[in-house]
Amino acid sequence: MLCEKIVAAFKGKSKVLELTASEPNSSNLITRKTFLKTFIGTAAGFYFFGFFSLKNDAKLVSPQPALVSAGEVVKPPLAHLSIYKPFINALKHLITPTYDYSDQTVHPSVIDFKTEYGIETWGEFRYWMAFTPYPNFNSGFENPSLLVSKDGLNWINPPGIKNPLASKPVGSFSGNYNSDPELVFDPDHNILILYWREYSENVHEKIWVKKISSNFKESNKILCFEKIWDHKTGLVLSPTVWRKSANEWYMWTTDGNVTMHLYTSTDGISWSPGQPCSAPWNTWNGGYIPWHIVAKPNHNDQNIEFLIAGWPIQGTMKDCQLLYATAPMSQPKGLSMPLLGALLSPGAGDQWDNGYIYRSSFVREFGDAPKFRIWYSACSKKKAWHIGYTEGNLDNIPSATQLR
Repeated sequence: MLCEKIVAAFKGKSKVLELTASEPNSSNLITRKTFLKTFIGTAAGFYFFGFFSLKNDAKLVSPQPALVSAGEVVKPPLAHLSIYKPFINALKHLITPTYDYSDQTVHPSVIDFKTEYGIETWGEFRYWMAFTPYPNFNSGFENPSLLVSKDGLNWINPPGIKNPLASKPVGSFSGNYNSDPELVFDPDHNILILYWREYSENVHEKIWVKKISSNFKESNKILCFEKIWDHKTGLVLSPTVWRKSANEWYMWTTDGNVTMHLYTSTDGISWSPGQPCSAPWNTWNGGYIPWHIVAKPNHNDQNIEFLIAGWPIQGTMKDCQLLYATAPMSQPKGLSMPLLGALLSPGAGDQWDNGYIYRSSFVREFGDAPKFRIWYSACSKKKAWHIGYTEGNLDNIPSATQLR
């Protein structure tokens, strides 16, 4: 994470990237009757799934995270996607303990063993999360850590593991730091693999790995990727990894500009040079900048699904929203953005996530009641970082195919 750029963009003193692009045209009008119907339906959705849920969550550990769903929100006309909100922002953030006692967290990477692997628990817990503390944008504490949960909402430190799993790199306090953890399960060896990025200002970037067994034994850290810093090729941000099989691994990163790169590996440790992916965000809704990403397989549809924290090319990082993309498993560089709007935008008013939306993690549940479950990190305008939880259904947001 680029602390200085983030702070500057957040304060509105600097634009990280500024380009020009035409806005998509729309000539459709909304009638008064349709507007009232949409407004009332949306208000009802907020009431039912927001405030009502607080009453039903009384059994959760206090303070309670807000479990919300947008599955029942009335669909507005396609011409007015700006007033449509497919996922409702969490009313409260999750409680995520940190080794620095700030409880401010960012960049979640969540595994749900029951949904994703058919395992009731692993290491005695169903959910595992990698993250880093990031108290008020202080990158000196941004070291990879783990939490565990039995319900995905209430998180504790894993027994037998001491956070953080890697200490701050040697060097200046703000110019040398860790960031961007990613958690992957290897069922063949029954281990968790924790990836994270190390940044040394204007010198190099490294991606490290630690292996963790179900009895909480940790390996030494292993260097699996290093890139000498140069302005031409950009950064290696937010690595996200898909283990397709024992000898077929894929990793995507972003470069801090407009390009996503794909790397391949036969063991998850040694990686090929990166190859640029397609860039549908260049023209999507006037153009967006991809910043931090997560990828997971959707075996039912034989594609890879991505959540991308990104902002309009005519905006700044503080305009970051959560976007959705896919790529065929047979062509993991061929990304597309099938939905017509963002999944999640910053909260309103004094909400905890009213700054901007950042890197997220997700689980897709199939079956009689399919759900798309998202753990998302966000900051407030007061520069406090937390993780929230929301859920909904991607079918509720219009796609390009609905216009045909």
